[in-house]
Amino acid sequence: MQYKFFFALVLLIVFFISIQSCEQPENPNMHEPVKGEYIGIPAIDAITRDIKQDPENMALYVARCEAYSREGMFNEAEVEARKIWEKDPTNWKSARLLAWAYFDNNKSKPAIKTIEKALEIHPDTIRLLLLLSEINLKVKQYDDALISAEKTLKISPLNVEGLFMRGLTLKYIGDTLGAIEDFQTAIEQDADHLDAYMQLGNIFSGLKKKIAIQYYNNALRIDSTAYEALFGKASFYHQNYTSQNGMLELAKSSYEQAIIYHPQESDASYNYALLFMEEKDFNQAHHFFDIAVKYDPQFGDAYYFKGLASEKLGNIEAAIIDYKNAVANNNRFGRAEAALERLSH
Repeated sequence: MQYKFFFALVLLIVFFISIQSCEQPENPNMHEPVKGEYIGIPAIDAITRDIKQDPENMALYVARCEAYSREGMFNEAEVEARKIWEKDPTNWKSARLLAWAYFDNNKSKPAIKTIEKALEIHPDTIRLLLLLSEINLKVKQYDDALISAEKTLKISPLNVEGLFMRGLTLKYIGDTLGAIEDFQTAIEQDADHLDAYMQLGNIFSGLKKKIAIQYYNNALRIDSTAYEALFGKASFYHQNYTSQNGMLELAKSSYEQAIIYHPQESDASYNYALLFMEEKDFNQAHHFFDIAVKYDPQFGDAYYFKGLASEKLGNIEAAIIDYKNAVANNNRFGRAEAALERLSH
């Protein structure tokens, strides 16, 4: 009798479990990757297959960590990097990988601490010092960034990246002359250092010195489609053109190249449109403001000036729509509201 009761109870439990399984089917789209599991991204799954065949090959784990980062899977990259580092906490390369993974995952303090611990063991490792300088610079710890760059240059006085990092830090703290000197020394050591040319171009452009164009052109020699160089040239010509110096056409040409190669960069279309507003070519201005808001639907300033161009062309209904879009998207200075108020009378 007791046996029959126990058997019936077991059947009842199994019945309720089966009902719950039916009521809560597995969602095939809900996926939490675990170690060794395929996740549906071919590049990562290929590495995972290799790891299963060669589980002691640490280079494969490093490759998977980097692949996670490229795919924006920063939590997974951090977990992978920590496991790599735990295998050998004295290895500066694994510490560097973990620090980058922390930083990519918006954890700057653990990133800095990881590098500092590694530097206690490897105090003269330039790549660690440079990474520490770079992360400190990005979190605006300029004094610490400068210290690490200086240590790098003490070990290797003509280290190009050390010169660049010190120059960048000096630029941010307002030592423009010191920054120029370091960037120029960097390109003397490496004639293809695109970033140093860009920094020099930007500095001299801010000083309204025409030599800025030479630096931008050198950057374009290295990468003929470099957006910052094309935009920098266009901005320099735009800010300095007169009716006599011929820079107006150069500005237009540079903006057009920037837009052709990088249509998604709405600032180029926006600035080009502003140039047409200055020239009172409202049709062209409207066209390029429209391109800007298509690529950046929250570009409040572009909506405002697009509305102003529409108003100048006599299209009041379109202007009202654009001004309303400006109000809804970062309406600086309240000028779109003022325009709507003006048009309502």
